[in-house]
Amino acid sequence: MAQITDVNDTINLDAAAVRNRVLVLVALIALTPVALAVVELPTRSASINFLGSALSITLSTDSLLLVLMPVLTIAGTDWVLRAHPDVLAGEIPYLFPFWVAPAFAALTIAWLLTRIAAWPLWIAVLLLGVIAIATLIFAEYVGLSPYARGYAAARLALTGVSYAIAFALFTLIYSSRERSVITATLTTLIAFGLALDLMAPHIIGLGTAATFSLVVGLLVGQANWALNYWNISNWSAGVILLAVLYVMIGLAQQHFQDRLTRSVLIEFGVVAAIAIFIAWQLAGVR
Repeated sequence: MAQITDVNDTINLDAAAVRNRVLVLVALIALTPVALAVVELPTRSASINFLGSALSITLSTDSLLLVLMPVLTIAGTDWVLRAHPDVLAGEIPYLFPFWVAPAFAALTIAWLLTRIAAWPLWIAVLLLGVIAIATLIFAEYVGLSPYARGYAAARLALTGVSYAIAFALFTLIYSSRERSVITATLTTLIAFGLALDLMAPHIIGLGTAATFSLVVGLLVGQANWALNYWNISNWSAGVILLAVLYVMIGLAQQHFQDRLTRSVLIEFGVVAAIAIFIAWQLAGVR
């Protein structure tokens, strides 16, 4: 009990410093697309052979934004998390799994901004995006200690925003209509990264979490590969891929908690059925 009180007190004492770090970070992230929007950079194209096929890559302001925002978010998230008492005490020797969700949130925002032409919508997406990133970073910080006050709420926020990011990225990737070797690979990496964070590797062990996350990522990637042969809408594909990710992560988490019973399997089966029904209803929406 004393340990729990000490952790809560320490985190509360550091709350102001952490809040300041997060505000500095989100301000920098918000200014990055604004600065790039007023700068005109030359566009360059490069071509490489990938698995025997020619692949063209266009380097422009948009591609710079897609790289720069996630990189800034990763560096800033690491900076914030290193102020956590458990990290300072050496109890959490690795932080890279906790960069994933904020980095993918930044990637989602950057990708959406490159597709939006109307300035009011562009600004609204940017504001909502930086709020989501700030929420994720706070959730990652509090979620590092299972004894901290607000741990349950932080994990709930992290889970909800992570699944929203997954749906957005899965839909964007599928809508690109690129070759399966590209879209399935990207989908696998995203599913693996988000699953690794949601598995709480600092609690169940990094090796175990990484193994289960890799299986989840491969299953979602294979689902994307299969969907590329099925002419469905982008929204339908996003819903189905999200359902696969949710069910696989949920089953793994229930396994770790020794709660994998028949009723749990029925529950996830119902979720999958609902997802298929929603995808069917969205089949004609492009």
